[in-house]
Amino acid sequence: MTPNARLSQWCAETPRAWPAEATERVRRAFVDTLATLLAGRQEDCTVAVRAGVGAFGAGPCFAAGGARLAAPWAALVNGTAAHALDYDDVLEAALNHPSAALVPAVMALGEQTGATAADCIDAYIIGFEVMARLGEAMNQVHYSRGWHTTLSLGAPAVAAACARLLRLDARRMAMAISLGTSMAGGSKRQFGSMAKPLHAGLAAKAGLLAAQLAASGVSGIAEPLEGHWGFVEMFAGEGAPGLGQAIAKLGGRSAVEEFGIWAKYYPCCASTHRPVDALVSLRLDPAEVVRIETLVSEVAVANLRYREPQEVAEARFSLPYCLAAALHDGPLTPASFTPQAIRRTPVLDVLARTEMLQDPTQPASRPITETVEIGRVKVFLKDGTVREAEGVTPHGHPRDPLTDAELAFKFRACAAAGGLAPQAAERALDALGAFACLGEIGRLTRLLED
Repeated sequence: MTPNARLSQWCAETPRAWPAEATERVRRAFVDTLATLLAGRQEDCTVAVRAGVGAFGAGPCFAAGGARLAAPWAALVNGTAAHALDYDDVLEAALNHPSAALVPAVMALGEQTGATAADCIDAYIIGFEVMARLGEAMNQVHYSRGWHTTLSLGAPAVAAACARLLRLDARRMAMAISLGTSMAGGSKRQFGSMAKPLHAGLAAKAGLLAAQLAASGVSGIAEPLEGHWGFVEMFAGEGAPGLGQAIAKLGGRSAVEEFGIWAKYYPCCASTHRPVDALVSLRLDPAEVVRIETLVSEVAVANLRYREPQEVAEARFSLPYCLAAALHDGPLTPASFTPQAIRRTPVLDVLARTEMLQDPTQPASRPITETVEIGRVKVFLKDGTVREAEGVTPHGHPRDPLTDAELAFKFRACAAAGGLAPQAAERALDALGAFACLGEIGRLTRLLED
């Protein structure tokens, strides 16, 4: 069987019987994603996207911060909102943000079709699998070429998730994935702009549309992934690991169980989290700091290209800013990323004395399966001493997950920031607490509109 035939057969035919570990991780992903969606629903990028698609008419699906829309447009708006603060979760194998693409798509399509929350969990696991296996096959080469993997890998992965929700057979599943590869794209040059969160919305919309088109009979090439001009060759090239080992994992432990889902503790680029954790662990007095040096991977250097951010979105991709802010704020919060916060004189003073260096032992050429990221900081103090620390496992990572209390706190704080009434936030949390037994997904989305 070709890779896409094997992948599609697994996506369409694997039993809907997932271990409790997998379904619990997905439930938590919905909690986290809906939190970030609520917090991001009044951000300028979300408001502008909603205004842009609102002219296309109303529909039956929840859309963050406004009137209900048709499923593709609701997925686009909600995906943008979920990624607006860069506070949403991460899949390290794919080097992307899985839930900001998957949750809005399966939620919107689920509302349209009357699917249950359990159906949405099942669809999410399928889409996450495709995202992870493509990531293993193509990264870090694909990511280092400049592709924003939330969209490039998200479009075919979301297509698989939505095709599963529509209960398409293996042949039509293959067509959904094929069409999804034709909708893939997204450059990392957009980091620090409105287009970056839009990429998550585009992945949600594209995958949903690809699945719906496949369901109606639109077809593409049967094997879009492998071969000359195939997805892997064009988007990654010869240096990529290839599909063999990744596809061979199908039928074993699911990717959700294997990799887990990194729920962010800080609302900024994941590449900042390890050095920020390292600095926070030193518990330093800002007045005693003379200079900071930070050593990070080649991938992190490429992502964090804003030396002196002028906008809040740029600050999320500025390691000098994030370290300077963390020195003053401690653990970074949404309050660390406001127009006023990024212009604080004491923070800018430290920023000017912070240097980011590339670690030669962490090149971007490493296969993703062999990658361990480390963020190191060296802080020079007025008394002549030097303090050093390194971050390997950020808080929120699957190896150090947020506690249930921390996740609930994040949801309540994000809901409040997005203007959801406290009573409505509690009702939504209660519904998410028994998510798999909820019944129709629309019961949850209605709680988000209060």
